[in-house]
Amino acid sequence: MTKVLIAVSGGVDSVVLLDRAVQSGLEIGVVHVHHGLRLESDEEYEFVRRLADSYDVPFHGKRLTFPNGGSQAAYRTARYAFFEEVMRAFGYTQLMTAHHADDQLETVLIQLHRNVVEVTGIPECRPFAGGELVRPLLSETKRELIAYANRHRLEWREDASNAEADYLRNKLRHQLVPQLLASRPDLVYVVSETARRQRELWDARYRRMEMWMDTSVHFEMKAFHVKLDDVLGLDRFERHVVGRLLSTRYGVEVGEAMERLLENPRGSGHFDLEGPWQLWKQGGNLSLQTTDRPLPLPTELVVTTFPACVTFGESRFSLEIVEEAHGIPLEAIELPLIIRSVEAGDAIKLSVGTKKVARIFIDAKIPREKRPFVPLVVDATGRIIAIVGVRVSDFPDKSGAMCPRLMVK
Repeated sequence: MTKVLIAVSGGVDSVVLLDRAVQSGLEIGVVHVHHGLRLESDEEYEFVRRLADSYDVPFHGKRLTFPNGGSQAAYRTARYAFFEEVMRAFGYTQLMTAHHADDQLETVLIQLHRNVVEVTGIPECRPFAGGELVRPLLSETKRELIAYANRHRLEWREDASNAEADYLRNKLRHQLVPQLLASRPDLVYVVSETARRQRELWDARYRRMEMWMDTSVHFEMKAFHVKLDDVLGLDRFERHVVGRLLSTRYGVEVGEAMERLLENPRGSGHFDLEGPWQLWKQGGNLSLQTTDRPLPLPTELVVTTFPACVTFGESRFSLEIVEEAHGIPLEAIELPLIIRSVEAGDAIKLSVGTKKVARIFIDAKIPREKRPFVPLVVDATGRIIAIVGVRVSDFPDKSGAMCPRLMVK
């Protein structure tokens, strides 16, 4: 039987999703992330924990801490990283989230606003954490979910920040969408169905371009070659797909460079990409090449006094010891600290076990050539305390007590 992890925020959407999953007889668990951004977050955490208890299902919770605050994207990345940790640690094969048709409409509007090429909205499912992420509510509106919750006398929590207009999604939700629905009440359903058809078209395009690449592109370990005439024979959407596929294969963005070289009337030229990569147009071919001149690795550093300003390659950060309620407890680490590059077999301790640093780099989509230049903070025992800018190790101290703590900024 599929073992399902339900992401529950405490809002009506996720509460309805949880209730339906329980009623269906699935083997489920509940996961909740405390973002620590609002006073109500503590109560919402306890509400979701009690809700899981009331359904007699496992609860997995975590509080996120960003010492200097974090962007919406940073919190989303950390949230899904925790979801993945729980899935792998406890054997869940499916993650369910409560995105619904209203979310779909807002996402399509955001993609149009940002001039995204693939305006496909939110997919019903995608691979995730060795299993899949599914969104069973995408065909239902918020109004329908509220009606279900009221009909079944479900309790939920309202996130007051959803009423604010600080973010683009909230501005669309409260200012533009009501005007659109006033003139076209069925717009949510129309956009949801249109997005579904667009996903099918793009999926078919990706499959077709994968077959085209198999016959038209000559692949090497650190290079590819393709005839210019073959690329020019594709339409702009097909070239977009080819750019995406090649970028994924080689871990470096080539799409924009490819278009700029094709637009240039000169018969030859090149475009410098990240790291040692270059995209060339010459001799009737388009080719990815590498200069094969790797940059020297940053020198390992030892930090014995604080505060310390550290320069590691192109990275600059500070290490400070402060009296704080959240952070790395000083008593849990051994000085001095060592700042170094990743080494084979490196792993970092997290709340649900250990995770290889190499896997964290992959999940964070850090290009392979940049990984040796990401600073690791390691204590005298060899424990990795932080992957600077990416992840901090979890420590047993969850008391929130004021004590000397190390801050990596």
